Amino acid sequence: MKIKIPLACVKPVCAAAVLAGIFGLVAGRWITGLCFLLGSFLLERSCYLCPVCGKKLDMKYPLFRGAVCPACGAVLREKRKGGDAS
Repeated sequence: MKIKIPLACVKPVCAAAVLAGIFGLVAGRWITGLCFLLGSFLLERSCYLCPVCGKKLDMKYPLFRGAVCPACGAVLREKRKGGDAS
C-alpha cells in the first residue's frame, strides 16, 4: 500500500503524529504511542522523496521555499509570489 501525499505536507503530518505518539505515551497508552511514533518515522522515510527523480531527501532538514533537490536540481517548493506592499 503506497500513500501519496504532497511533499510540503509530509513534515506537518509527521510532526502531528509525533505529538500524538508522545501524548499516547504520557497518557499510558504505550502501544498506541509507539505505533504513532513508528508510523511517523516510516511515513517520513518513505514519502520524503523528490517528486521528479524519486531520490530520498534528508529527513533532518525542513523543506524551505525555493529548495531544490540535491540530486537533480528540481525545485521542490516554489518561492512565494507576493506583491509589494509599497
